[in-house]
Amino acid sequence: MDVSIIVPLTGDPERALRTLEALAGLPDEPRHEVVLVDDASDDLAPLLARVTGDATVIRRDERAGAAAAVRAGLQAATGAVAVVLAEGALVHPGAVALLHDALADAGLAGATADAPHPTAAHAVAWRRHEHAGADAVPDAPDDRLVAAIAFALAPRGRVAAVPGAVVVPPAVTVEDTVARARRTPGEAVELSVVIPTLDAAGPRLRGCLRALQRHTTVPHELIVIDNGAPPQGFTDPVNAGLRAARGRFLVVCNDDVHVDAGWWEPLRAALDGEDPAAVVFPRTVDGAMREDFAAWCFAFRRDTLEAYAVAPGEFFHPELRVWFQDTDLLARLRAAGRPPRLVPESTIRHGLSETVASPDPQLRAWIDAQIRRDQVRFEQLHGAAVPGAAR
Repeated sequence: MDVSIIVPLTGDPERALRTLEALAGLPDEPRHEVVLVDDASDDLAPLLARVTGDATVIRRDERAGAAAAVRAGLQAATGAVAVVLAEGALVHPGAVALLHDALADAGLAGATADAPHPTAAHAVAWRRHEHAGADAVPDAPDDRLVAAIAFALAPRGRVAAVPGAVVVPPAVTVEDTVARARRTPGEAVELSVVIPTLDAAGPRLRGCLRALQRHTTVPHELIVIDNGAPPQGFTDPVNAGLRAARGRFLVVCNDDVHVDAGWWEPLRAALDGEDPAAVVFPRTVDGAMREDFAAWCFAFRRDTLEAYAVAPGEFFHPELRVWFQDTDLLARLRAAGRPPRLVPESTIRHGLSETVASPDPQLRAWIDAQIRRDQVRFEQLHGAAVPGAAR
């Protein structure tokens, strides 16, 4: 095989379909294969199940970002030349041949699609036998991966943009425009989504935000609380985000949650109907599920925030920093006769405990110690016999 075209995919079916349609239009020469790496996406399975021909589909079980996806694709690749496409990029029919032919020049370490500068391109190519180690694909934000690979190639020789090798990002659709226009100037915010995170630059948060922006069509704001240095637990950033929120409705959402299309409207109806609930939560269709209170994503009205706060500006109990704050809230709502309500028409996907399963040993030790302290304080407040206290 002359060329292996590696495409990382993170979960936008329309963008993925446009990329696949463009790849299907490539000529037979040079001989090429396509390696599609699904980075634990939410809803690409039906599309990828229809892929046939010289294409390999790799499914990653845990989201790790485009760089890790491309590394996985390289392990399955067999071509002499690797071509990495940015997610959603559209390759014109002659581009792959031009990139392949350019690398016949031994003085080139890498070739990129036509662009004012190689680091602004949407595709990069290199000879695999010369650049195949662990450093071939450095860690980088998804939208900067092609540039990072070009920089990694530069110490080995010249990296040049190839005239006529046209690879462009996909056209912006009407849906993209609606999702990105969160509200017009002067328009009231209907929904505030508060997202605490330990890694504000990481792929997990970007996936969460991408799903929210794509599937939320009402005027909304996204409030991200960077909780990484030093860690503050879960309660403090959530309470801080809720204090900053301006919406009539509020959602607390873990950064490892992906909402599905139509997720918000059923929740709003349950909060604003004839028999309104105090707190509602969607059904988790990909991941573990709690029927009593799946607190990795839940919604409530502003008057609930004011009525059930432990103290002014403290919706979660401030002495339960990492764990048990959801069970404490559940106990308080049950005592008031207003337990959280599951809304099965709203669906999400959740990478359970990704937010606290840190590989950092110091952070992990801090989390474990704080969980033990939280359990002691929870049992002082409610007793050990409360359902959920042993979690």
